[in-house]
Amino acid sequence: MRRMKKVGVLGGNEEEEGAKRRKKHVLRFDFGSKIKEDQAMMLDLLNIITYMSSIATADIGRDKIIELASQQEGITAGYLRRVHLLVRNYGYDYAEACKVVAETATHPALKDFLIRLSNAFSTGEDEEKFLRTEAEHMVEKYTNKYTGDVESLRKWTDGYSALLVSVTTVIAVFLVSSMFQMFKIGNLQLLATLGGIILCFVAFFGVYIIYRVAPYEKVVHSLDVKSREQELLRRMSIFLIPSAFIFPIVLLISGADEWTIFLTISILLAPMGFFAMKDARNIERRDRDLSPFLKSLGATAGITGTTLAVAISRLDKKAVGSLEEFVNRLYKRLVNGINPSVCWYYFMGETGSELVNKYVRVFLDAINLGGDPVEIGKVTSHSVLGITLLRARRKLVANGFINLMIPLHVGMCGVLMFIYEMVLHFNEWLAEIFKKVSPEIIGGIGGIPSGFGYNISEVDIPFLSKYVMFVIFVLTIANSFASKYASGGSNYKLCAYASILFALSALIYLAMPPLASKIFTMPFLSSATP
Repeated sequence: MRRMKKVGVLGGNEEEEGAKRRKKHVLRFDFGSKIKEDQAMMLDLLNIITYMSSIATADIGRDKIIELASQQEGITAGYLRRVHLLVRNYGYDYAEACKVVAETATHPALKDFLIRLSNAFSTGEDEEKFLRTEAEHMVEKYTNKYTGDVESLRKWTDGYSALLVSVTTVIAVFLVSSMFQMFKIGNLQLLATLGGIILCFVAFFGVYIIYRVAPYEKVVHSLDVKSREQELLRRMSIFLIPSAFIFPIVLLISGADEWTIFLTISILLAPMGFFAMKDARNIERRDRDLSPFLKSLGATAGITGTTLAVAISRLDKKAVGSLEEFVNRLYKRLVNGINPSVCWYYFMGETGSELVNKYVRVFLDAINLGGDPVEIGKVTSHSVLGITLLRARRKLVANGFINLMIPLHVGMCGVLMFIYEMVLHFNEWLAEIFKKVSPEIIGGIGGIPSGFGYNISEVDIPFLSKYVMFVIFVLTIANSFASKYASGGSNYKLCAYASILFALSALIYLAMPPLASKIFTMPFLSSATP
């Protein structure tokens, strides 16, 4: 059994302090919580209403329901905290306090919920019945919201692919036109700068749109106790993430080949990407098995009238699927006399799932307050099942986009490298021709008026080489972020997508030059005579 650290009771201050301390160790690629507030609100409302509906089965008063709900995390809990303070410190009743706080709410769904809650309190409607109905309706509303976001994600991922193809075509036209720069037509640096600006704007604007339209969800929890993969990721990130920035810069300064730089980044990110994807698959299976586990545990405890520890012993461990290992470990800790709060805390932490963390807390809090285990199991399992089914829809869209993005990235970068090699060989051909037939060429050009514009010079190949590397690097970074935001989940998944795309970019750099050398040949050069 793993050595246990000292933790507080569920929902205690020690967990909150631990979460604050961990923030500096977590890999974050978020643009700010305010940006996602609209999407986060629906999930937050679903969580808090499920919690209130569960604890209401304990036949407690409205003041206790509001007080316990206000102690939870999230946006809605903050508004309920205001309601509780108005009642406790300023003498409001709950119906009037909910109306006052509803006027300050900015999100329509939150405002409507507070108004309905106020009406329920003022009319004397049964809190348990009202909250159960609200929980069922909230699942439907969240489903509609999530489904709409998935459809928007589907359309914008298609749009992102089209935008990238368009901007890559612009860059390709610029590279082809650079062959004519030997005749001083236009300004090479100016065209390159404009092309780079268009590329960066289009690519990262598309990434931002995908980030905004993607459904909001928190998959990985922020507890001190983590799954094996998450703990390993945290340790590896201390060394590998700085190395992924430092080593490529050193190689670039030292003049290393482009494929070496890309391959180095890929190798450094590959271990983190592997464990991130493994952790994501494990969490997905655990979330899927959580709904039947909660329903079975609640039914067993309620029908037999036993404690949760006894109910766990009577469960068929094979029926809980991927949670079997954690349930067995939980049971051993409980029967060994360890504090139940600590046992359940480690159960939630070791799964690595925020869904497990959130709804097991709801289940336990309602049970500890004396609620009906059967009804609590039904309410929590219903919400969990709805969320897991919605995530399956998103996964279909995200996998389709990623399966398209990988070959599309190879195609775009391959075309750019092919055109660059074509320009390089064309420049070499002209240089060879001038060496062998220079008198005739010089004589012919000498008869052309100077104002005609044919001032022959070599293409700036070193500049084009750096420019192509910059374009491929931007495409790789943008496609990595787009894939991560489309699929959601842990931020460490970005390492997996980046590792794959950087490896493919390195492969293109390795394969394209010899392929182009076989294609672009001019046999007449060997037979040409000066």
